[in-house]
Amino acid sequence: MRHIWAAAAVLAAVTTALSFRPTSVARRRTRRASTETAAPTDTSSYVITITPEAQDHIAKLRAAEGPGTHLRMGVKAGGCSGMSYAMDLCKEDDITEQDHVEEWPEGFKVVIDPKSMLYLFGLELGYSNELIGGGFQFKNPNAETSCGCGTSFGI
Repeated sequence: MRHIWAAAAVLAAVTTALSFRPTSVARRRTRRASTETAAPTDTSSYVITITPEAQDHIAKLRAAEGPGTHLRMGVKAGGCSGMSYAMDLCKEDDITEQDHVEEWPEGFKVVIDPKSMLYLFGLELGYSNELIGGGFQFKNPNAETSCGCGTSFGI
């Protein structure tokens, strides 16, 4: 029961912070798409925060994939702790009306499906070049438990 109340509190925070209405996502995406050159510089209101190290690595991955490549993030069932993070690169054509889209000043978009926003709100995405334990790192304030590898969590 405690998990339900915690999830409800996070949902209320997300709803309040984003003034989320089912139709607002489509309008927001359309408005942002029309202002492609005027990317926002304040990222404090974004669902996730991306460290400079992670931004650099994302830029390398995007360069290898070609222009118009964006970062898609989500959550899926599975992993050691019950849920795991999903990250992939996507093209503009793969973005749907239901997706939450955030444009970053570095010229890429972060695309999040609506069901994952509840779990990713407040997440900090980092990156480490360490030989052991390197790669993308997730710091999620919503996670009550996480596994040793850091790629799965529980709420």
